[in-house]
Amino acid sequence: MIDREVALEALGVICNAKVTSVQKLRSGARSVAFQGLASSAAPTLSANQLISAVLSGDQTCPLSRNNFARIQSVLRGGELSESSRSLTFDERTRGGQTYIIDEDEFFDRKFDYDFTGLKDTETYYRGGEVYERPCGWQRFAVKVLNKYDGNAWLGTQYRSTQSVPGEWPVSYHGTSKEGAEGIIEGFYKPGPGQNYGRGIYSTPYIKEAIPYSKTFTSAHNGKKYRVILQNRINPTYRQKHNNSKYWLVPIPAGLSEKTEQEMVKRAIRPYGLLLKEV
Repeated sequence: MIDREVALEALGVICNAKVTSVQKLRSGARSVAFQGLASSAAPTLSANQLISAVLSGDQTCPLSRNNFARIQSVLRGGELSESSRSLTFDERTRGGQTYIIDEDEFFDRKFDYDFTGLKDTETYYRGGEVYERPCGWQRFAVKVLNKYDGNAWLGTQYRSTQSVPGEWPVSYHGTSKEGAEGIIEGFYKPGPGQNYGRGIYSTPYIKEAIPYSKTFTSAHNGKKYRVILQNRINPTYRQKHNNSKYWLVPIPAGLSEKTEQEMVKRAIRPYGLLLKEV
């Protein structure tokens, strides 16, 4: 089992930031990387701000720029080579942003789930779409109940293989709005006939998300892990591309930061942090 200390490290990796918790600061269990953080003006990161923090971190992360080139190649009909399937997060290139979380408010332990020993023999559906469960991964649930406009988008707590009315389908995070801009600049041109645009890309297939995921070596135990976000996507704001392998939430350019954040919140909501030892 992967412990929560590693999940906290993974959170920093996907946000390209330094992340600690009020619990760690109170206990005095501070690593060198977080010396002085308790007295700093580091902002608190809440669960419903997670996707915005991830997108912000993507803009400054060298690995994300590498991802943008990869997705451009795939959308042009290319294939990813095996040698390009692992992106290792380098602590030295981590962004300068710092966040503090309250673990009791950010994570929801009762919805954690260990998929590592599972292999599906049935087809699952969520939000009217096939739900490819993350078999082989461990999920740390993000506390999203009552954080948005109701909870129907999550479905119900007691689940079968079938969807329930009002819920949103599941996707796995791929690349960000800045990556989409890079795709347009590099190959697809803006205009009435463009196939892909500015927005947030994700995929309903976890195997498709793996090439764009980040891996890191834990300072806690020295082991190497891969991290991926598990989301729900509002189908009202989703476009399907590349034979439905890629889902795009369009984000028009020129919006205020507040308007863009509100648009993101109503369209894509992370509810799980997936980890796998590699």
